[in-house]
Amino acid sequence: MREESDFFYNEDETMEVVQRFETMLKHNKNYFFDVVDFENIIDFYLSSDNSKLASEAVDIAYSMHPYSTEIQLRKAELLVIDKKYDEAISILAVLERIEPDNGEIFILKGQAYLEQKELKKANEAFWQVTNCFTEDKVDMLYRIASLYQEAEEANYAIRFLLLANSIEGNSLNILFDLGYCYERIGDLEKSDKYYNLYLDINPFSSSVWYNLGIIHTRSGSFAKALNAYDFALVVDPKNVSAIHNMANTYATIEKYAEAVELFISLINLEPDNPRVYSSIGECYEKLEEHDKAIDYFDRALGILSSLSDAYYGKALVYLKTERVNLAHENIKMALALEPENYDFWLGLGKIKFEMGKDDEAIDAYKEATQLNADEPDAFIGLAEIRLFQERFEEVEEIYHEVGEKFTDVPALKIIYAAALYLQGKPKLSINMLKQAKVHNPFTVEDFLAIVSVVSDDDFSLKLKQLK
Repeated sequence: MREESDFFYNEDETMEVVQRFETMLKHNKNYFFDVVDFENIIDFYLSSDNSKLASEAVDIAYSMHPYSTEIQLRKAELLVIDKKYDEAISILAVLERIEPDNGEIFILKGQAYLEQKELKKANEAFWQVTNCFTEDKVDMLYRIASLYQEAEEANYAIRFLLLANSIEGNSLNILFDLGYCYERIGDLEKSDKYYNLYLDINPFSSSVWYNLGIIHTRSGSFAKALNAYDFALVVDPKNVSAIHNMANTYATIEKYAEAVELFISLINLEPDNPRVYSSIGECYEKLEEHDKAIDYFDRALGILSSLSDAYYGKALVYLKTERVNLAHENIKMALALEPENYDFWLGLGKIKFEMGKDDEAIDAYKEATQLNADEPDAFIGLAEIRLFQERFEEVEEIYHEVGEKFTDVPALKIIYAAALYLQGKPKLSINMLKQAKVHNPFTVEDFLAIVSVVSDDDFSLKLKQLK
């Protein structure tokens, strides 16, 4: 009688039995292999992605051991791999009556249904594993969760991960996957919880600190995000993703000098990454260091001439420095490479307006609104042009079209207030400015930048009271 340890071959024993099997095939001879031998042979070929030899081994094994549930299970596994789901499920239906406590049968059955997008049947099959009496139940539950993750069904994965976690609370793999799955479904609080439980056991995981940084970034907790990225880099100073995200977080909170320093440090790790140079250019553009910005955008384009963001960055710098023709040339290059980019059309609208080509600017802004109607800037651009063209009714039309959607956007209200005032509606103008001031303390100053009220003492007094 074989001892339990005999069923688990080491690497040398596996290779020996595989070589004996291949010798049999090569010389067309008949050697005897027991069920355990065949299991190891088939598993070896499956792990090597050699389904052809795995299938051949299954066929020979089945002819030698036609009543072996283990061989039939391997046959069903191959049928699932070959997408012959109905045949696999037929075999598994027989096997589950023979071995109702074999969780492997239900995992494979669930996988067959899952790959056919039959979620209800898959879940019913997988859930039967929870009733099986087996020592490796946690491993089986984790495998089921992994199958759900591969199918991008994070909610189902969480269900089985939580069950596995209730049995084995300190499994790092389970805690990590719970953090990741909750992140996938947008439950950042629970994602934070499980990543921290992981770090309580193993605080030296750069990848988990990095993931925790992403969670804090998404929730707007930028100080915590920076702290998490910092820990990720303490553990692994060459964690490129953590450096990228830390730099981007600094840029998000408008600490561009700190962002530049980090992006520059990436050059040593990614000297041929054009996006690193482009990101440095973007930071220098925000810092008003225009020559440096252009230099880094050009370096990016020297590596990748089709990098649209670098052309866009150059266009912004040239627009700021009143080199409008150069701005126009670069924004056209950006749009040629990425013709459906909202920001690029918005930039073209601004440039055309500065060039005095109002109609072309309007066309560009309208294109931007078609690409993304959920962003306010293109609508603001349209309203601004109509205001300067003294087409006040069209300003009003724009405001009534999108004003409710962008209730927290003061610029739109300020432009509309200007149109109202210039139409001789000072009371309505003041009411609109009061609404804008809720979101912008400099509302009056912004209003006065586009409308002169020097000769209107009564309105000027009301503006002072509004301050």
